[in-house]
Amino acid sequence: MKRQIFKNPELGPGEILKYLLLAAAIVAGSLVCIFHSSCQLTSQGIQTLGAEESPNIVSVAVLDSKTIKVDFSKEVSAQMGLVSELAQGQEASLDALSKDAVKAQATSCDGGKSILYVFEKSARLGERYQLFSQINDSRGNSLTFAIPFDGFNDRLPLCALVEVQPETRSATKSSPAESPYVIIQALQDGNLFGLELYCAQNKAVYQIPPVEARAGQKIALHLKHTSDPSACVSELESNLALAKTARASASWRDLYFDIGPKGMSASNDAIFLRDKNSSKIMDALAYCSIKNGKSSWNLAAEIQKAGGQNVWQGPASFECAVQKSSSKVKPLVRTKAPTAAALTPASKEDWKISEINVYTGK
Repeated sequence: MKRQIFKNPELGPGEILKYLLLAAAIVAGSLVCIFHSSCQLTSQGIQTLGAEESPNIVSVAVLDSKTIKVDFSKEVSAQMGLVSELAQGQEASLDALSKDAVKAQATSCDGGKSILYVFEKSARLGERYQLFSQINDSRGNSLTFAIPFDGFNDRLPLCALVEVQPETRSATKSSPAESPYVIIQALQDGNLFGLELYCAQNKAVYQIPPVEARAGQKIALHLKHTSDPSACVSELESNLALAKTARASASWRDLYFDIGPKGMSASNDAIFLRDKNSSKIMDALAYCSIKNGKSSWNLAAEIQKAGGQNVWQGPASFECAVQKSSSKVKPLVRTKAPTAAALTPASKEDWKISEINVYTGK
Protein backbone atom coordinates (compact mmCIF):
# COMPACT_ATOMS: atom_id res chain seq x y z
CA MET A 1 0.00 0.00 0.00
CA LYS A 2 1.32 3.47 -0.91
CA ARG A 3 2.15 5.44 2.23
CA GLN A 4 0.32 8.69 2.86
CA ILE A 5 2.46 11.80 2.61
CA PHE A 6 0.08 14.19 4.37
CA LYS A 7 -1.34 13.69 7.82
CA ASN A 8 -4.99 12.54 7.86
CA PRO A 9 -5.93 13.47 4.27
CA GLU A 10 -9.59 14.42 3.99
CA LEU A 11 -10.23 14.10 0.26
CA GLY A 12 -12.57 11.19 -0.39
CA PRO A 13 -12.76 9.23 -3.67
CA GLY A 14 -15.48 11.52 -5.03
CA GLU A 15 -13.54 14.70 -4.30
CA ILE A 16 -10.33 13.25 -5.69
CA LEU A 17 -12.09 12.37 -8.94
CA LYS A 18 -13.64 15.85 -9.09
CA TYR A 19 -10.31 17.62 -8.70
CA LEU A 20 -8.53 15.29 -11.09
CA LEU A 21 -11.21 16.02 -13.66
CA LEU A 22 -10.79 19.73 -12.91
CA ALA A 23 -7.06 19.45 -13.52
CA ALA A 24 -7.67 17.58 -16.76
CA ALA A 25 -10.16 20.22 -17.85
CA ILE A 26 -7.68 23.00 -17.13
CA VAL A 27 -5.05 21.32 -19.27
CA ALA A 28 -7.53 20.50 -22.02
CA GLY A 29 -8.84 24.06 -22.00
CA SER A 30 -5.32 25.38 -22.36
CA LEU A 31 -4.62 23.01 -25.24
CA VAL A 32 -7.54 24.49 -27.17
CA CYS A 33 -5.21 27.44 -27.80
CA ILE A 34 -2.40 25.16 -28.93
CA PHE A 35 -1.41 27.42 -31.81
CA HIS A 36 -0.87 30.31 -29.39
CA SER A 37 0.41 28.36 -26.40
CA SER A 38 3.57 26.63 -25.36
CA CYS A 39 4.59 24.16 -22.68
CA GLN A 40 7.85 25.21 -21.08
CA LEU A 41 10.15 23.77 -18.40
CA THR A 42 12.30 26.26 -16.49
CA SER A 43 15.72 25.62 -14.95
CA GLN A 44 13.91 25.36 -11.59
CA GLY A 45 11.80 22.47 -12.93
CA ILE A 46 8.60 24.56 -13.17
CA GLN A 47 6.39 23.44 -16.06
CA THR A 48 4.04 26.05 -17.52
CA LEU A 49 1.37 26.06 -20.20
CA GLY A 50 -0.04 29.35 -21.47
CA ALA A 51 -0.27 31.86 -24.28
CA GLU A 52 2.50 34.34 -25.05
CA GLU A 53 0.48 37.10 -23.37
CA SER A 54 0.05 35.08 -20.18
CA PRO A 55 1.63 36.26 -16.91
CA ASN A 56 5.04 34.86 -16.08
CA ILE A 57 6.18 33.34 -12.78
CA VAL A 58 8.79 35.69 -11.29
CA SER A 59 9.72 33.83 -8.10
CA VAL A 60 8.59 31.06 -5.76
CA ALA A 61 9.13 30.92 -1.99
CA VAL A 62 8.21 28.09 0.38
CA LEU A 63 7.22 30.01 3.52
CA ASP A 64 6.45 27.12 5.85
CA SER A 65 5.22 23.51 5.81
CA LYS A 66 1.79 24.57 4.54
CA THR A 67 2.39 27.74 2.49
CA ILE A 68 3.93 28.67 -0.87
CA LYS A 69 4.07 32.20 -2.26
CA VAL A 70 4.24 32.61 -6.04
CA ASP A 71 5.04 36.04 -7.54
CA PHE A 72 3.88 36.93 -11.05
CA SER A 73 4.76 39.56 -13.64
CA LYS A 74 1.29 41.11 -13.58
CA GLU A 75 -1.87 41.15 -11.48
CA VAL A 76 -3.56 37.73 -11.41
CA SER A 77 -6.29 35.75 -9.70
CA ALA A 78 -6.62 32.09 -8.74
CA GLN A 79 -9.26 29.93 -7.11
CA MET A 80 -7.24 27.05 -5.72
CA GLY A 81 -4.34 24.71 -6.23
CA LEU A 82 -3.62 21.03 -5.73
CA VAL A 83 -0.57 19.52 -4.04
CA SER A 84 0.63 15.95 -4.50
CA GLU A 85 3.75 13.86 -4.07
CA LEU A 86 6.45 13.45 -6.69
CA ALA A 87 8.19 10.09 -6.84
CA GLN A 88 11.98 9.98 -6.65
CA GLY A 89 13.40 11.34 -9.89
CA GLN A 90 9.98 12.41 -11.19
CA GLU A 91 9.69 15.88 -12.70
CA ALA A 92 6.83 18.25 -11.95
CA SER A 93 4.42 18.16 -14.88
CA LEU A 94 0.88 19.04 -15.81
CA ASP A 95 -0.11 15.35 -15.97
CA ALA A 96 1.70 14.16 -12.82
CA LEU A 97 -1.09 14.96 -10.36
CA SER A 98 -1.60 11.89 -8.17
CA LYS A 99 -4.73 10.55 -6.51
CA ASP A 100 -3.62 11.58 -3.02
CA ALA A 101 -3.62 15.29 -3.92
CA VAL A 102 -4.83 17.77 -1.32
CA LYS A 103 -6.36 21.19 -1.84
CA ALA A 104 -4.42 24.44 -1.51
CA GLN A 105 -6.44 27.58 -0.84
CA ALA A 106 -5.34 30.48 -3.09
CA THR A 107 -5.31 34.07 -1.78
CA SER A 108 -4.10 37.19 -3.63
CA CYS A 109 -1.59 39.55 -1.99
CA ASP A 110 0.94 42.27 -2.89
CA GLY A 111 -1.57 44.15 -4.99
CA GLY A 112 -2.65 41.03 -6.83
CA LYS A 113 0.80 40.20 -8.21
CA SER A 114 1.32 37.32 -5.77
CA ILE A 115 -0.71 34.29 -4.74
CA LEU A 116 -0.43 32.57 -1.36
CA TYR A 117 -1.24 28.86 -1.55
CA VAL A 118 -2.09 27.34 1.84
CA PHE A 119 -2.27 23.54 1.92
CA GLU A 120 -4.90 21.69 3.91
CA LYS A 121 -2.20 19.41 5.33
CA SER A 122 1.48 20.00 6.10
CA ALA A 123 4.14 18.75 3.71
CA ARG A 124 6.84 16.64 5.35
CA LEU A 125 10.53 17.44 5.55
CA GLY A 126 12.60 15.50 3.02
CA GLU A 127 9.68 14.68 0.70
CA ARG A 128 9.26 16.02 -2.84
CA TYR A 129 5.97 17.57 -3.99
CA GLN A 130 4.41 19.60 -6.76
CA LEU A 131 1.89 22.44 -6.67
CA PHE A 132 -0.55 22.43 -9.60
CA SER A 133 -2.69 25.48 -10.36
CA GLN A 134 -4.04 27.90 -12.96
CA ILE A 135 -4.03 31.69 -12.72
CA ASN A 136 -5.81 34.29 -14.86
CA ASP A 137 -5.11 37.94 -15.57
CA SER A 138 -7.65 40.73 -16.11
CA ARG A 139 -7.63 40.20 -19.89
CA GLY A 140 -8.56 36.54 -19.67
CA ASN A 141 -5.08 35.16 -20.32
CA SER A 142 -4.34 32.08 -18.25
CA LEU A 143 -1.24 30.23 -17.11
CA THR A 144 -1.33 26.62 -15.94
CA PHE A 145 1.73 25.49 -14.02
CA ALA A 146 3.28 22.72 -11.95
CA ILE A 147 5.90 23.81 -9.41
CA PRO A 148 8.20 21.27 -7.71
CA PHE A 149 9.12 21.90 -4.07
CA ASP A 150 10.51 20.13 -1.02
CA GLY A 151 8.86 19.72 2.34
CA PHE A 152 9.73 22.71 4.51
CA ASN A 153 12.49 22.44 7.10
CA ASP A 154 11.63 24.52 10.15
CA ARG A 155 14.87 23.45 11.88
CA LEU A 156 17.39 24.85 9.37
CA PRO A 157 20.28 26.15 11.49
CA LEU A 158 22.31 29.26 10.88
CA CYS A 159 25.56 28.20 9.20
CA ALA A 160 28.80 29.91 8.18
CA LEU A 161 31.62 29.36 5.69
CA VAL A 162 34.88 28.65 7.56
CA GLU A 163 37.29 27.17 4.99
CA VAL A 164 37.42 27.04 1.19
CA GLN A 165 39.82 25.21 -1.12
CA PRO A 166 38.90 26.04 -4.73
CA GLU A 167 41.81 24.07 -6.23
CA THR A 168 41.82 20.46 -7.38
CA ARG A 169 44.96 18.69 -6.22
CA SER A 170 46.44 16.67 -9.06
CA ALA A 171 47.28 13.02 -8.60
CA THR A 172 50.88 11.99 -7.95
CA LYS A 173 52.63 8.63 -7.70
CA SER A 174 52.12 8.66 -3.94
CA SER A 175 48.64 10.21 -3.65
CA PRO A 176 45.40 10.38 -5.64
CA ALA A 177 43.77 13.54 -6.93
CA GLU A 178 41.70 15.52 -4.46
CA SER A 179 38.62 17.62 -5.11
CA PRO A 180 37.94 21.25 -4.19
CA TYR A 181 36.03 21.57 -0.94
CA VAL A 182 34.11 23.99 1.23
CA ILE A 183 33.83 23.57 5.00
CA ILE A 184 30.79 25.05 6.68
CA GLN A 185 30.02 25.23 10.38
CA ALA A 186 26.59 24.85 11.94
CA LEU A 187 26.06 27.59 14.51
CA GLN A 188 22.87 26.03 15.90
CA ASP A 189 21.39 22.56 16.28
CA GLY A 190 19.16 21.55 13.39
CA ASN A 191 18.77 19.77 10.06
CA LEU A 192 20.63 20.93 6.93
CA PHE A 193 17.91 20.03 4.43
CA GLY A 194 17.14 23.08 2.29
CA LEU A 195 20.61 24.59 2.67
CA GLU A 196 22.56 25.05 -0.57
CA LEU A 197 25.97 26.26 -1.69
CA TYR A 198 25.84 28.54 -4.72
CA CYS A 199 28.96 29.27 -6.81
CA ALA A 200 28.24 32.34 -8.91
CA GLN A 201 30.95 32.08 -11.58
CA ASN A 202 29.49 28.92 -13.13
CA LYS A 203 26.05 29.19 -11.49
CA ALA A 204 26.68 25.83 -9.80
CA VAL A 205 24.34 24.78 -6.99
CA TYR A 206 25.14 22.12 -4.39
CA GLN A 207 22.10 21.06 -2.35
CA ILE A 208 22.83 19.71 1.13
CA PRO A 209 21.00 16.46 1.98
CA PRO A 210 18.82 16.07 5.10
CA VAL A 211 21.43 15.48 7.81
CA GLU A 212 21.35 16.45 11.46
CA ALA A 213 23.91 18.95 12.72
CA ARG A 214 24.92 20.14 16.18
CA ALA A 215 25.96 23.67 17.06
CA GLY A 216 29.69 23.99 16.38
CA GLN A 217 29.87 20.95 14.10
CA LYS A 218 31.82 21.27 10.83
CA ILE A 219 30.66 19.76 7.54
CA ALA A 220 33.03 19.34 4.59
CA LEU A 221 31.45 19.61 1.13
CA HIS A 222 33.69 17.85 -1.43
CA LEU A 223 32.65 19.29 -4.78
CA LYS A 224 33.95 16.74 -7.32
CA HIS A 225 34.58 13.01 -7.45
CA THR A 226 38.28 13.20 -8.26
CA SER A 227 39.35 10.40 -5.92
CA ASP A 228 38.51 6.71 -5.96
CA PRO A 229 34.67 6.62 -5.97
CA SER A 230 34.70 3.92 -3.30
CA ALA A 231 36.42 6.39 -0.95
CA CYS A 232 33.86 9.16 -1.61
CA VAL A 233 31.27 8.05 0.95
CA SER A 234 28.89 10.73 2.18
CA GLU A 235 28.41 10.48 5.94
CA LEU A 236 24.64 10.90 6.31
CA GLU A 237 24.25 9.25 9.71
CA SER A 238 26.25 9.24 12.95
CA ASN A 239 29.38 7.44 11.66
CA LEU A 240 31.86 10.15 10.61
CA ALA A 241 34.66 7.77 9.62
CA LEU A 242 33.18 6.39 6.39
CA ALA A 243 34.89 8.78 3.95
CA LYS A 244 38.43 7.70 3.02
CA THR A 245 39.72 10.45 0.72
CA ALA A 246 42.85 12.33 1.76
CA ARG A 247 40.86 15.52 2.33
CA ALA A 248 38.32 13.76 4.57
CA SER A 249 38.43 13.79 8.35
CA ALA A 250 36.82 11.81 11.16
CA SER A 251 36.56 15.09 13.09
CA TRP A 252 33.59 16.29 11.05
CA ARG A 253 30.98 15.17 8.55
CA ASP A 254 32.08 14.67 4.92
CA LEU A 255 29.61 14.99 2.03
CA TYR A 256 30.42 14.37 -1.64
CA PHE A 257 28.94 15.97 -4.76
CA ASP A 258 29.52 15.63 -8.48
CA ILE A 259 27.54 18.02 -10.66
CA GLY A 260 29.93 18.08 -13.61
CA PRO A 261 33.10 19.93 -14.56
CA LYS A 262 31.72 23.43 -14.00
CA GLY A 263 31.54 23.78 -10.25
CA MET A 264 33.40 26.23 -8.06
CA SER A 265 35.94 28.34 -9.96
CA ALA A 266 39.58 27.84 -8.94
CA SER A 267 40.49 31.46 -9.61
CA ASN A 268 37.52 33.85 -9.29
CA ASP A 269 34.19 33.24 -7.58
CA ALA A 270 31.54 34.50 -5.21
CA ILE A 271 30.09 31.69 -3.13
CA PHE A 272 26.97 31.87 -1.00
CA LEU A 273 25.40 29.70 1.66
CA ARG A 274 21.68 30.23 1.25
CA ASP A 275 18.27 28.91 2.22
CA LYS A 276 16.87 27.25 -0.89
CA ASN A 277 13.25 27.92 0.05
CA SER A 278 13.55 31.65 0.69
CA SER A 279 16.76 32.39 -1.31
CA LYS A 280 18.02 34.20 1.82
CA ILE A 281 21.82 34.34 1.89
CA MET A 282 23.30 33.21 5.22
CA ASP A 283 26.97 33.80 4.45
CA ALA A 284 29.21 34.76 1.53
CA LEU A 285 32.80 34.81 0.33
CA ALA A 286 34.26 36.59 -2.71
CA TYR A 287 37.76 35.72 -3.91
CA CYS A 288 39.92 36.28 -6.97
CA SER A 289 43.29 35.16 -8.22
CA ILE A 290 46.05 37.74 -7.87
CA LYS A 291 47.53 36.82 -11.24
CA ASN A 292 44.25 37.32 -13.10
CA GLY A 293 43.57 40.84 -11.90
CA LYS A 294 40.57 43.04 -12.50
CA SER A 295 40.03 42.04 -16.12
CA SER A 296 38.50 38.69 -15.15
CA TRP A 297 36.36 39.93 -12.26
CA ASN A 298 32.75 39.92 -13.41
CA LEU A 299 30.87 39.09 -10.23
CA ALA A 300 30.09 42.56 -8.90
CA ALA A 301 26.33 42.03 -9.34
CA GLU A 302 26.47 38.85 -7.25
CA ILE A 303 28.43 40.55 -4.48
CA GLN A 304 25.93 43.37 -4.51
CA LYS A 305 23.22 40.81 -3.65
CA ALA A 306 25.23 39.65 -0.64
CA GLY A 307 25.83 43.22 0.43
CA GLY A 308 22.13 43.99 0.13
CA GLN A 309 21.38 41.12 2.50
CA ASN A 310 24.05 42.35 4.94
CA VAL A 311 26.32 39.31 4.77
CA TRP A 312 29.36 40.75 2.90
CA GLN A 313 31.08 44.08 3.43
CA GLY A 314 32.82 46.30 0.97
CA PRO A 315 31.96 47.78 -2.41
CA ALA A 316 30.67 45.46 -5.12
CA SER A 317 34.02 45.40 -6.91
CA PHE A 318 37.28 43.55 -7.40
CA GLU A 319 38.80 45.39 -4.44
CA CYS A 320 36.39 43.83 -1.92
CA ALA A 321 37.34 40.25 -2.83
CA VAL A 322 39.93 38.13 -1.02
CA GLN A 323 43.16 38.20 -3.05
CA LYS A 324 43.97 34.53 -3.56
CA SER A 325 47.34 33.12 -4.58
CA SER A 326 47.37 30.10 -6.87
CA SER A 327 47.93 27.09 -4.66
CA LYS A 328 46.67 23.54 -4.81
CA VAL A 329 47.45 22.96 -1.14
CA LYS A 330 46.74 26.19 0.75
CA PRO A 331 43.05 26.83 1.48
CA LEU A 332 41.35 30.08 2.44
CA VAL A 333 40.44 30.06 6.12
CA ARG A 334 38.25 32.29 8.27
CA THR A 335 40.22 34.08 10.95
CA LYS A 336 37.34 34.87 13.31
CA ALA A 337 35.31 32.02 14.78
CA PRO A 338 31.65 32.81 13.97
CA THR A 339 28.78 32.28 16.40
CA ALA A 340 25.01 32.43 15.98
CA ALA A 341 24.90 35.49 18.20
CA ALA A 342 27.76 37.29 16.43
CA LEU A 343 27.67 36.32 12.75
CA THR A 344 28.43 39.80 11.44
CA PRO A 345 28.83 40.64 7.73
CA ALA A 346 32.12 39.13 6.54
CA SER A 347 34.79 40.97 4.58
CA LYS A 348 38.13 40.14 3.00
CA GLU A 349 39.79 41.06 6.32
CA ASP A 350 38.05 38.05 7.91
CA TRP A 351 39.80 35.59 5.57
CA LYS A 352 43.41 34.67 4.89
CA ILE A 353 45.44 32.08 3.02
CA SER A 354 46.35 29.21 5.30
CA GLU A 355 49.94 29.15 6.49
CA ILE A 356 50.13 25.37 6.28
CA ASN A 357 50.42 23.31 3.13
CA VAL A 358 48.06 20.50 4.02
CA TYR A 359 44.36 20.01 4.52
CA THR A 360 43.25 21.57 7.81
CA GLY A 361 43.13 18.95 10.55
CA LYS A 362 45.72 16.66 8.98
